[in-house]
Amino acid sequence: MSSSNHADNARDVQGADASRDLAAAEKKAARRMELGGHRWVLLAALVLFVIYLVTPHAGHVLGYEVVLRLPESVDGGIKITEYLYAWFSALGIGVFTTLTLLTRRAVFGLIAWMFSVVTLIFSLLALWLRQTRSVAEEDMSVGVGFFLSLIGVVLAVYAYSRIALRRSPEQAQLADARARDENLDEVGYVQREAMTTRRHTSFDNNPLFVDDRRQRATERYLASRPDTDGKEDEQDTPAP
Repeated sequence: MSSSNHADNARDVQGADASRDLAAAEKKAARRMELGGHRWVLLAALVLFVIYLVTPHAGHVLGYEVVLRLPESVDGGIKITEYLYAWFSALGIGVFTTLTLLTRRAVFGLIAWMFSVVTLIFSLLALWLRQTRSVAEEDMSVGVGFFLSLIGVVLAVYAYSRIALRRSPEQAQLADARARDENLDEVGYVQREAMTTRRHTSFDNNPLFVDDRRQRATERYLASRPDTDGKEDEQDTPAP
């Protein structure tokens, strides 16, 4: 008996270690971003941003002059929304997308995704304000560089949305392995126990779920008139 208990304890310890190893492996896999074919989309977005830096943002003002807020951009009447667009674009695509492509770190990819979404929102505001410019700024129309960078932002938002909202193949395999593992942590054990109890609960035999109201009403009705039934039987009996 003692040797059997020792063997069971050893198996439990080994199983618990395996469960912890799977959990650690899943967390490690979640730290990396599986780019797959989307890395080429992100690379294209990065190239478009680099081109934006050396092409006109609006009028004669170049992209890098807006990003660095040089005097040329101030003299060119660049709006605050355009500065914010350029800065968020530089952070989301220029900085964090580059780090994501180099390191595959999920944290960089998620930050780049966040900045890219914000950049896309500010692009609409920047375009709207630029289109409603005064007559004095008639020659400061939106430049080709702005539209190239906007295409890059759209590509980045699309790629990051596709990557971040799904599991990588490695994460999916580890999640399946953890689901099949019998040695769960305390929370997982309680959850599985509740699901098992729910599957094996027979609602037909459980008195809490049986609707016996009619049966009980009939029993109360019969119990309330035993004397009446006896008198009716005596009246129905013919006299000798």
